[in-house]
Amino acid sequence: MNDYRVDRAREGLSPPCGMNSIVYVSESLNDALRVFHATTGGKDGWGNSHGDYADYGVMLSMWHPERNAYITKRWKSK
Repeated sequence: MNDYRVDRAREGLSPPCGMNSIVYVSESLNDALRVFHATTGGKDGWGNSHGDYADYGVMLSMWHPERNAYITKRWKSK
């Protein structure tokens, strides 16, 4: 299991279930933070900025083994 992931998504407590929103997955917090800071919001999982994606931001999540789920640690908008 990858410990960290970065997604384009709406603000929330957990990342989306699908794979389309994932920008990056990693075992390294430093790498995930670098991608998180470099990625801009307002786009869908494919990088398109049309439609209902204006309220999408960027989410950094960490795997929580006791919950068996990713938990959002940081979120930013455009």
